[in-house]
Amino acid sequence: MTAPNDPDADRTLKARHRAMWALGDYPAVAAEVIPALGPVLVDACGVKPGAQVLDVAAGSGNAAIPAALAGADVIAGDLTPELFDAGRRTAAEQGAQLRWEQADAEALPYADGAFDVVMSCVGVMFAPHHQAAADELVRVCRRAARSA
Repeated sequence: MTAPNDPDADRTLKARHRAMWALGDYPAVAAEVIPALGPVLVDACGVKPGAQVLDVAAGSGNAAIPAALAGADVIAGDLTPELFDAGRRTAAEQGAQLRWEQADAEALPYADGAFDVVMSCVGVMFAPHHQAAADELVRVCRRAARSA
């Protein structure tokens, strides 16, 4: 995993990213602008019942919720847990069961090979250190599993 050059500057940057995402209305964007992306991603990843799925930078769950509805055991992780309340409401309305956990895409708090499917709809591309985030997605994905 590629480490940032200045850990203090990196913490400050991530705090600013979190504040920025918390201030906007990402749940509305997910629901009104990109609602079809989550189900398309879940289908492309071949999510099946019982699969262990991690949605990285999940926001309000526009991919995590469809994965849960497909029968997967899903964790929706995001740097900005302020987005989870909207996701929890949507999940409850749709009858989806999943876990919501604060997680930095560049330092995921999960064991190596913990998931069958590791996905990110439009969130991980905003991580400041792309190689570190990509390395983490691969690290937590089981061999012969899928990362998208």
